[in-house]
Amino acid sequence: MGRAGAGGSGGRHQSSGGGHRVSRVSGGHRIGGSSGSHSRAGSGSKTSSAKRSNMGSAGSMSSGGYTRRSTVRMRSGISGSPPPPPPRYREPRTYHSYGNYNGCSEGFVIGCTVAVFLAVVVGFFILVFRNSDLSLNYSMKSAIVRERLDTENAYINDCIIDELDWFKDTSNTSVQLKKFWEETGVQPYIILKSYDAALKTESQKEQWATDYYDANFDTENIFLYVYFAEEDTDNDVGYMAYANGFQTSTIMDAEAVNIFWNYLDRYWTSDMETDEVFVYTFNNTAKAIMYEATTGKELKQLITAMVSFLIFLAIVFTVVYIVKLISKHKKEKDKERERILNTPINDIVMENLEDKYLK
Repeated sequence: MGRAGAGGSGGRHQSSGGGHRVSRVSGGHRIGGSSGSHSRAGSGSKTSSAKRSNMGSAGSMSSGGYTRRSTVRMRSGISGSPPPPPPRYREPRTYHSYGNYNGCSEGFVIGCTVAVFLAVVVGFFILVFRNSDLSLNYSMKSAIVRERLDTENAYINDCIIDELDWFKDTSNTSVQLKKFWEETGVQPYIILKSYDAALKTESQKEQWATDYYDANFDTENIFLYVYFAEEDTDNDVGYMAYANGFQTSTIMDAEAVNIFWNYLDRYWTSDMETDEVFVYTFNNTAKAIMYEATTGKELKQLITAMVSFLIFLAIVFTVVYIVKLISKHKKEKDKERERILNTPINDIVMENLEDKYLK
């Protein structure tokens, strides 16, 4: 389980730094544990299942009723008024019901409103956390306010040396690691070093990382990470060391390095590919250690997202309200039309007379 993302667990030993030269900060880290299996990056199986739900429909029942219209008699003796019609027996009116339109439409509107509301809420949180990586961006926050390291050094695109052939695409991974440089101003550099029998102790490995920095880099904004493979490369997790440039130490201080190791521990034993392990480790470290410096920017983005959410919600409720009014008006027209069709012609004449002479 030596390789990153191979799975497994274990403790770690962290050195405060040994064998480093004056003024250059370095240190080491170990992810311990062995399962005895030839587990490699990406070997973990991932399965997914789809859940289905069956939705049934429920019918509505309604019953008709009898309505008796009270007879209104017009008083005689009023000038210009015709004599009142003779009383006659009226059969109760029968109205045919074709379902509870009102309840159906209101249920539909309420259901649509709830569905839209939930969709908007989900979309809102996706918008707010759209830059999150595995929802772990800010699980670790720094207590130190840091400002991006401002140097004139360009980003080094070829910043991975892989002697173990663990990376799938070093060029693409180097491009993704640029985000760490953009946030911090620190140049990431990764070396996966094959087993070297001459490097027996942790101090020797830390010294090797420091010496490599001095011999190969002429800039002081680099965070050099070196993985030293064990003889049984596939099963044993090797020792890790780092070396800071003089300028890098203002960003990658003891707290920042500890956050870096914590992220690396978390992802190393996951099912990620080696490329993903380092991309997530570096980029999430940058977001965690530079969190305080970017709070104002994130607050502005959050306010903008909330305003957009409220505007969209107002539009949704306005549309729903208009649709409900149109539906109500249509139901009233349909009900009046049905009433007219089911009313005897004589009753209609009587209603017209009553409306004409009693109003």
